[in-house]
Amino acid sequence: MDDMSEQIDSMADQIKKINNRIDFLELQIKSTESNLKSEIHKSEGLILDEVERIHNILNRHMADPKAHSA
Repeated sequence: MDDMSEQIDSMADQIKKINNRIDFLELQIKSTESNLKSEIHKSEGLILDEVERIHNILNRHMADPKAHSA
């Protein structure tokens, strides 16, 4: 009977360790998700800035008939 009690205690300890590992993994996933979202927003901002810059260049060329044309 003591052997079964020890096995149950051992299993309880293993379950606690597994739960701790799962909690840690959940935190890592949330942190990674937050970092990825931040990087995506930065990239989107850079892309939109570049699109705006190119549009301004094209608008200047369209407005200036003396600008070179192909």
